[in-house]
Amino acid sequence: MIRLFALLLACALLPLPTLASGWAEGQPGYSQEYDPARNPLDDLASARLRAAVEKKKILLFVGGQWCSWCKEMNRFLDADASLGKAFTDTFVVVKVNVSDENKNKAFLSHYPEFQGVPHFYVLDKQGNLLESVNTGLLEEGKSYSRDKFVRLIDYFAKL
Repeated sequence: MIRLFALLLACALLPLPTLASGWAEGQPGYSQEYDPARNPLDDLASARLRAAVEKKKILLFVGGQWCSWCKEMNRFLDADASLGKAFTDTFVVVKVNVSDENKNKAFLSHYPEFQGVPHFYVLDKQGNLLESVNTGLLEEGKSYSRDKFVRLIDYFAKL
């Protein structure tokens, strides 16, 4: 019995694959998580097709699985279903990994330098840069400001 309990406890402590957060459910794989093996150029090409059909902007969501503020942003968007829906109604989201394993320097060299992650690059449906967004400006306390997120979404929804 003790061995069974120890085995169950060990299994419970194993890292599980990261599942898509609520706001990203039903979105393409490139919106799900930061994957160092993904090719952001291919992901952007797919996102451009989707953005053209759905008449949306593209949001490059630069970050990593290691990033606490990236995790907080996912939690924040998950916690407010209407905000998460507005986010995905406005943007085709492409998560671009930056980590020790893959910094995606060649891809990111086509965009303005950023100081920290998460960072947003908002593109039109053709993939042209509209804005580089320091997400630190969206922070409030130890999370993010709903009002600031709503203003950001509304601004780009109207462009």
